[in-house]
Amino acid sequence: MVIDFAGFGTTTDGAIHAVRRGGRIVQVGLGRARGEIDLQALTLNEVELVGSQAGSKEDCAAVLDLVAEGKLSSRITEIGFDDIADGIDRLERGEVIGRLVATFG
Repeated sequence: MVIDFAGFGTTTDGAIHAVRRGGRIVQVGLGRARGEIDLQALTLNEVELVGSQAGSKEDCAAVLDLVAEGKLSSRITEIGFDDIADGIDRLERGEVIGRLVATFG
């Protein structure tokens, strides 16, 4: 399973190639309104592509519990508020692994 929080089309296409046959991709991010994907790989590998706006309140609580228990972590890079424009450029160039979090102060 791949959960695509970026949604740049290239990330979705990469996910199609990364999951095993019969794998599932949950599309959450919308970095772009449209993207190009490999329909042949999607179809021949029987990949399931599902769109999702967000989980339920219970889903969120379950994820926070996993984080608190140390069973789940994220790659986070903090940037300053003044660096947001550069951060967006880095995202567009595919230079960010994980998440960028802008902090103020």
